[in-house]
Amino acid sequence: MEQTALHAEDIATYLADNPDFFKHRHELLDSLEMPVRHHGSGVADMQQYVVERLRAESNRLRGATSELINISKSNLETQQRIHRAVLALLNARGFETFVEALQDLLPDLLDLDCIAICFEEHPENPIPRCGGRVRRLTHGAVDQVLGEDHDVWMVSEHAGDEAIFGPKADIVNSAALVRLAPFYGDPVGLVAFGVAEPGYFSPAQGNDLIMFLSSVIEFGVRRWLTNPA
Repeated sequence: MEQTALHAEDIATYLADNPDFFKHRHELLDSLEMPVRHHGSGVADMQQYVVERLRAESNRLRGATSELINISKSNLETQQRIHRAVLALLNARGFETFVEALQDLLPDLLDLDCIAICFEEHPENPIPRCGGRVRRLTHGAVDQVLGEDHDVWMVSEHAGDEAIFGPKADIVNSAALVRLAPFYGDPVGLVAFGVAEPGYFSPAQGNDLIMFLSSVIEFGVRRWLTNPA
């Protein structure tokens, strides 16, 4: 079938009959060169201004859309990591294997450098040390670290506290610290997620997923230490 050649006059006629054509296809403006109209000295060419504004708005919207897609993908990946971490914890068969999963499996699953779990000393309800994996804190230390009215602290830099992270404190620069209260009273503790990269955690970022995972950890401690197998 022979194709009819398209002439400039045909395009001009079509655009004249469809004045809203570029309204729904504003991305085409990026490739167009609009003529500058001369109206005399001191008179601005508003047509050129409108076109440039539409181009800038189009670029802004494309950038915002791309950023939103990247954020959504990142959030979905983080959620999937959290789900795998929860399954690893639920698969434990005792408190010791629970702590092993927390410290040996979860850092790789969550792309962290280490995870520490600590509890304050309490003579009537001592927490098993599990070969030193569960660190001891002095009474009142959790409130000193987090504050009496706070349950989470996102630390951007200089987060490598030896009392919390032990021998791995030297590699930790940023951390998320969350209160643990599995016994509805003493002893209280905290779980600390540490990374070597400064600024990985920030007070400005959301902490919903961290709090959810910490709730699962708190449940695991309560499960195995109040109803031991």
